[in-house]
Amino acid sequence: MKTKTLLFLTIISLMSVSCMSLALNLLGVYDPKAQTIPLTNEDRSVVFIPMKHIALKDFYTNVGHKTDSLQKQGYTVFLESVSVRDSLSKEEKDTLDLKLRRVLGTHVSKDGYLDTINNKLMGRNFKNKKGLTNQPRYYKMGIDTTKARVVDVPANVLIKQYEQEFGKIVLTDCDYNTKLEDKYTCGMLPKENRDKMVRTYREKYLAEAIMNEPNKKVVVIFGALHQEGLLKELKALDAKWNYGIKTE
Repeated sequence: MKTKTLLFLTIISLMSVSCMSLALNLLGVYDPKAQTIPLTNEDRSVVFIPMKHIALKDFYTNVGHKTDSLQKQGYTVFLESVSVRDSLSKEEKDTLDLKLRRVLGTHVSKDGYLDTINNKLMGRNFKNKKGLTNQPRYYKMGIDTTKARVVDVPANVLIKQYEQEFGKIVLTDCDYNTKLEDKYTCGMLPKENRDKMVRTYREKYLAEAIMNEPNKKVVVIFGALHQEGLLKELKALDAKWNYGIKTE
């Protein structure tokens, strides 16, 4: 699983009731400007920038500009990434990929959702007329990553937390015999369990990191669907947390 999972699952849900074009418009992937959403508990200041994992190049440039401005104002930047930081054997990596797919019901490629060479979005035919692109690396957006840091839960830790709460993820012959790039038809685990792994564990970790951060001014660059969950977890730590006054 990459950091792109939430958008993928949302698009899949929307496409079940509508067409891809409508789904993408509803997700706002064609908006050229990034939002800045202030959160505060009267002591700390958080600016949440909802990330899109496919968007126009102008959007990512705008994220970089806004982040640079906030860094110059003394904000510490928290970045999203569930990339594994431990050293895993090939067998461990392969098993992790299969377990992640088992929970999510799909495999998220390291190359992103959008295949501009074969004109496909998540394996579906897609005419990319407006120039959408996969989310670039943070430094390519113009974010000073020497002053920012990843504050997220690695995928292998997420799987460990999942199995501690819901039991061991049992892989089937179907899992082993279906290539990662092929359509997955081996069934999905319960949605509420998936949401715990994709959202709740990570949002709780992020909220705790914000509260423990020495700098009381923090920028959070995370997928848009984490916004409400983050506020909920912050409120659980301090009931005073709420949306601040938007200055833009």
